[in-house]
Amino acid sequence: MDIRQLTYFLGVAEELHFSRAAEKLFIVQPALSRQIQQLEEELGVLLFERDKRNVKLTAAGSYFRDEISRLQHQLTYITEQTRRIHSGAVGKIRMGHPGSALYSILPETLAMMHERFPDVNVQLTEIAELELMEALKNYDIDVGFTREITVDPRFSTDLLFEEHFALVVPSDSPLNDSNFEDISQCRTAEFILPKIDVDINYGKILHGIFEEKGFRPKVVYHSNYGATILRLVEKKLGLSVLPISYREGASSLAVRFLKLPTVTQLYLIWRADDTNAVLPHLREIAQAAVKRLCLDEL
Repeated sequence: MDIRQLTYFLGVAEELHFSRAAEKLFIVQPALSRQIQQLEEELGVLLFERDKRNVKLTAAGSYFRDEISRLQHQLTYITEQTRRIHSGAVGKIRMGHPGSALYSILPETLAMMHERFPDVNVQLTEIAELELMEALKNYDIDVGFTREITVDPRFSTDLLFEEHFALVVPSDSPLNDSNFEDISQCRTAEFILPKIDVDINYGKILHGIFEEKGFRPKVVYHSNYGATILRLVEKKLGLSVLPISYREGASSLAVRFLKLPTVTQLYLIWRADDTNAVLPHLREIAQAAVKRLCLDEL
């Protein structure tokens, strides 16, 4: 028994006429009759009652038709799902991201992914930079947003956008766009900053902002969560320095962003040998999200 024989059987069961069925199935009638006979012999049952004028299904034939029709629909679905999985239209991808991505590219990327690929499951983990790299190495995540540059051949990256850092001050601060010149004006201020190792690229850049002006900030609070930092600045517990994309999610807070000349980059990173079919779609959509949000103009 094979799929071809079952197709022939369903054709005859639908038409209840061998000549018409043969015409629709693009097979000569004797060959069709022979295939049905072989199927009946293999099953050991009579599927059709036939004489010179009529063809009708036996009780066994009716049951067989119903079950084979159901299986045929199931096989069609399985075949289509297999193709969709292969193309990345169905699947799962695990994504790690820093908190700052929530204020820039992440929501738009997820919205566009859901719009174009609603059957792809994206699993999110907010994760620090160093932990993100370890998570990739350990296969705990498949892809991540990172501000770290890597030359490790095990990983591939796409540069998504470059943005400025900004000094974040309470909205009633005497510092504003018209009188702010550089961060040296804040030598005596208290700061709320991420606790980031200077050995990683983001830490070097952040600490370099102060070193360039010849002072070390007085840090009164550490937090690696941008939302926490913004609320503490709003409560006038200190100033901060964050990527300026945080401004997009802080419109309801009483804080002000003053652009600094120093820039940072955000990359998409993944294992170079990853064959997840969803990954190319995510890469394409992340770049499209950058353009839609005009993040390359920050």
